Amino acid sequence: MDETPRSDKNRETPVLSDPGISGKQDPPPSDPTVFGAVPVCGEDATVIGGRQPLEDGATVINASPPPKEGATIVTSGGATIVAGAANAQRTSIRRSPPPAGAAASYPGPTQLQIGSTLGNRYEILELLGEGGMGAVYKAADLEVDRTVALKVIRPDMAANPEILARFKQELLLSSRVTHRNVIRIYDLGDADGVKFITMEYIEGKDLRSILHERKKLPPEEAVEIALQVCHALEEAHGIGIIHRDLKPQNIMMDHAGRVVVMDFGLARTLTGDGMTQTGAMLGTMEYMSPEQALGKDLDQRSDIFALGLILYELLAGERPFVAESALASLIKRTQESAVPVLERNAEIPGVLGLIVDRCLERDLTARYQKVSEIFEDLTNWKNGTPSARAKVRRKKRSAASGKGIATPGRLIAAAAILVVLGSGGYLLRDRLHRTDDTRPVAPAVSLAILPFRNASSDSSLDWLGSSLADMLTTDVGQSASLRTVSPNIVHQIFNDLRITPSTALDPGTVKRVADFSTADRVVWGQYAKFGDTIRIDATLQDLKNNRTVTLKADVPSEKDIPSAVDRLADSIRQTLELPRDVMKQLKASSFQPTSSSVEALRDYNQGLVLLRDGKNLEAEKQFDAATRADPGFALAFARLAQSYSTLGYDSEAEQSAQKAVMLSQNLPEAERFQISAIELQVNKHFPEAIKAYENLARVLPDNADVRAALARLYEDSGDLAKAKDYYQRILTANPKDIGATIDMGRIQLKTGDPQGALEPLTHAYSLAVQMDNQEQKATSLHLTAVAYRMLNKPQEVLRSEQEALTIWRQIGQQRGLAFSLNEMARAQANLGNAKEAMANFDEALQIRRDIGDKRGLGDTLIDMGNLADDRGDHNGGLKSYKEALQLEREIGNESMQAVCLNNIGSVYLEMGQYEDALAYLQQVLQLREKSKNPQDIVDAEHNLGQALTSMGEYDQAISYYMKALQLRRSINDSRGAALESYGLGGLFDFQGRYGAAIHSKEEALKTFRDLKDRTFWMAEILDGYAQALTLAGRMDDVKGPLGEAMSVSRELKNDGLVAQTLEFQGDAQFYKGNFAGAHALYDQAMPSAAASKEPERILLAKVALAQVAVREKKGSIASLRTLMQQADDAGLKYSSVQCELFLAEAMLQARDAAHARQEIDRALLRADKLGQQPLSAHAHYLLGAIARDNKNNTDARDNFRWVVNTLDGMKKDPGAENLLLRDDMKKMYADASAWLNTAGN
Repeated sequence: MDETPRSDKNRETPVLSDPGISGKQDPPPSDPTVFGAVPVCGEDATVIGGRQPLEDGATVINASPPPKEGATIVTSGGATIVAGAANAQRTSIRRSPPPAGAAASYPGPTQLQIGSTLGNRYEILELLGEGGMGAVYKAADLEVDRTVALKVIRPDMAANPEILARFKQELLLSSRVTHRNVIRIYDLGDADGVKFITMEYIEGKDLRSILHERKKLPPEEAVEIALQVCHALEEAHGIGIIHRDLKPQNIMMDHAGRVVVMDFGLARTLTGDGMTQTGAMLGTMEYMSPEQALGKDLDQRSDIFALGLILYELLAGERPFVAESALASLIKRTQESAVPVLERNAEIPGVLGLIVDRCLERDLTARYQKVSEIFEDLTNWKNGTPSARAKVRRKKRSAASGKGIATPGRLIAAAAILVVLGSGGYLLRDRLHRTDDTRPVAPAVSLAILPFRNASSDSSLDWLGSSLADMLTTDVGQSASLRTVSPNIVHQIFNDLRITPSTALDPGTVKRVADFSTADRVVWGQYAKFGDTIRIDATLQDLKNNRTVTLKADVPSEKDIPSAVDRLADSIRQTLELPRDVMKQLKASSFQPTSSSVEALRDYNQGLVLLRDGKNLEAEKQFDAATRADPGFALAFARLAQSYSTLGYDSEAEQSAQKAVMLSQNLPEAERFQISAIELQVNKHFPEAIKAYENLARVLPDNADVRAALARLYEDSGDLAKAKDYYQRILTANPKDIGATIDMGRIQLKTGDPQGALEPLTHAYSLAVQMDNQEQKATSLHLTAVAYRMLNKPQEVLRSEQEALTIWRQIGQQRGLAFSLNEMARAQANLGNAKEAMANFDEALQIRRDIGDKRGLGDTLIDMGNLADDRGDHNGGLKSYKEALQLEREIGNESMQAVCLNNIGSVYLEMGQYEDALAYLQQVLQLREKSKNPQDIVDAEHNLGQALTSMGEYDQAISYYMKALQLRRSINDSRGAALESYGLGGLFDFQGRYGAAIHSKEEALKTFRDLKDRTFWMAEILDGYAQALTLAGRMDDVKGPLGEAMSVSRELKNDGLVAQTLEFQGDAQFYKGNFAGAHALYDQAMPSAAASKEPERILLAKVALAQVAVREKKGSIASLRTLMQQADDAGLKYSSVQCELFLAEAMLQARDAAHARQEIDRALLRADKLGQQPLSAHAHYLLGAIARDNKNNTDARDNFRWVVNTLDGMKKDPGAENLLLRDDMKKMYADASAWLNTAGN
């Protein structure tokens, strides 16, 4: 009886949300401090009836298929259990005595009867095993329909209030760790006198079992396991939880390769000192850190030591501290360093050995400080090629020892010291990433130019140190045969090595910088001022050929610095001894910023340093100062334009870019070309800008600025894959680049992966805190808020944005302030606080008007339009959308024009102005097809299908749905394809093609089961599948899917879904002919529908009640007429026609055949036009009955034959064979057939 699931508001799928869901679209996310940023707005991925299809990340991983006999199941608690037939022999609930000979220090675990139900919720399926804390069972959670591991807590522990209280507190902490690599703890329960814990049930093996079977693992496999453990530990450490009991038994791997860490916090809870109780201690002592063994205060580095022990064992097949007992091994660990893993297994790559050894440093300051550092080192090793790894060689141990003899132990210790100097792992990470295939042809020479040291006491010249390096880097030039290391990378290496501008470099330090920047030539030096003269002493160190060349330049005065730099650059080129053709290329590509003002050059270069650090506000001030010092400084105007654009000052950005181009006419070609590229970027001419920067990239393949610009241009133009590739290249060269780390998080958001975005954003926040970079700190907080919004956590959104807001106000970053206000307003709107939301939108709007941020202004207007329309103010929504559309047309942003057009079309659809709606939505598809972005095109096709469905144009709607389905399959979007298939199923229902509907919805359901999806859409599809079965006459088959749908709906606390499921349960009774039962269920649905505050859901609930009342001979003609009109206004064409037919039935019951005939004729005309076979059959049946009663045998025969032929045809659809088991169809068919068999012939 219900309309097919659809949106009461035809909102296009937001970029961040589920594909195939119709809805108003919002601007994509971005950060506010990266060039060309787009603000983050966007629906919270709704949208059928305003529901919430995104969950909060609490995905349940169940054990499907069931464990086979002999399969190893690992559950939280550290027990590894072999699940087999023998485990199914447990019977009654009883207390088991301790094993013979064991000290009876505590009662045995409670045993539960297999097949029994605990607390009317958990069906006990089998005993998995018994551990130190109690028995562990496999159980079915009947309330939410999932398989869980259920651990019964040992009675003596459960009886101790203090232990239980601490245990509960630790469970609460553990439940906060919701990463996919951490086992999920669901609940601490108490039922039938038994205290228990429920947790995620996973089929697989723990590492102890794997090690027992295989002894050791190949390095690649061991590293993959370690990387996933790092993910788990980083998530826990990030919220202040230390594992304290990490060991192979607490780490498992399922059959798909997913690694899960278990038992967070449990060891601490048991005794309060981080150790397990007597009897379980031996299994833990071997993985304790030295500081834990000595009872010292612990932090995350204790877990890092345990991880090192585990990785050591995975690689070497044995533990590093061998002793006669676990206790002796523990004591040894507190007094001695671990035997290097390379000595235990000569097959291990040397770099990997260094990582393990650093994890096992007894000195806490020498150990890795954070898990993220290990993760980065392991990732870089993993990404290296075999030839790169082979560069690490091990020497055989000498029989003698003494001076000058290099033993492996000494070599490794020396390497470990180098790692310690990295203070955060950068040095090792960068070296590890060197590969021989990072580009097709490696350059013959790689040159790093380091910041020069001010050797004089004149601090006014401090600026010259980094400026000399920057100017020389571009002035030397670049070609395929010479790669100059990006200043960004050098800057980061200096930061990691804690080299300050005043540090005097020695050859050893220079060598380390060369190693970590992969340079084989290094230029470094110092300068000093004597009177007006500045003397520059430079050294070119050729590490490849083991030679050193001294270079000098005397600068008569500061104004002569540019010419001195030119001379030095030429000397460097000559010293490199490159072929003549390469020299010509270098000369042609060389340039330095053209300015006659030293003051301007100083301000310009300081601006570059600030820009590199992501300090855009301060950079803008320096570039502005440079242009004031030299009004003809073209490149400074170009950089100023970039800064203005980043900060949202579009008009100023365009003016500065235009000025730069005007001033660049007589500049060297390389400089002029760079200015032109910046101007195209600032003016958002994306295709031309991309082409310009791609040309620059060919000349400057390793330039981080060029890569960053290309990444952002591809992102802004919608090519997220290419954008991600460029951002990854930046991070490959410099893993600590905060901006690129933020960019990767934003890309994850734009591709619909908010959970995945949290990792880089959290890392970026940490880096920003370390660097005291307030802008980037606020940016990472803002984008973290976006992720929380997508995860439907509005309170977390408000918390993150409030912190970001404070920073924006402190530093005066207006664009960032507008971003956060906008996002806060979205969260407040979602929480129902419309007044606060509008106030924040208004403030954001005013800021964006004040600074001239046209793009941001358009985004806020779109959000305000969404809020107005959500509140029923369609005209207010249209006003905002149309103003935004005008702005986007001025900017020339066709992507955002499509968003505005889509939302205008959606509002017209809501208002019932279907032709207007269709006109706007067709424009959307035209723009999207121009973009050639498959995701954009498929969303537009879907929305047109949705609009045509609302208009009753089912054949055209099916055509668009089919196009969308094929396109989603072509881009491997299985989830989106499932939703398109589901939409098709709804249309087939309308047409009476019930077998096809079942097939389409079944296909969608299978995909969602494969995805283990328990979001809104799982409940929706379960409901829709059950409804298709009901309409096909298979009412007895719907109990399972509807029961599962109700579980998911209640789990999601979604009143609209609960109401729908109850209605569909009522429909099953209705079509069985049990009208009283149907009425009771419809009554139950009404309060939930009202609580949902969804107009369509409320309307459909009223329709169901009105229709069953007709069958109970209690129909209200006035009520049905009103509902018919409301359904038509809402675009519910099927329900509208259905209401009209029930209205006619009520009139016939009232003996008003004349008016009934009028309603039936109108309904038949509409049903035939829409292709609604079931409703046409209903109409013909009623017309036949009226003709029969009036003795009009001709009309009766024609109508009844139509009914019989139509139903015969419908039941031939494979899957619809039981159609005539439906009460309504059975009665129509039997009545019409009986009359035709008697009077009809």
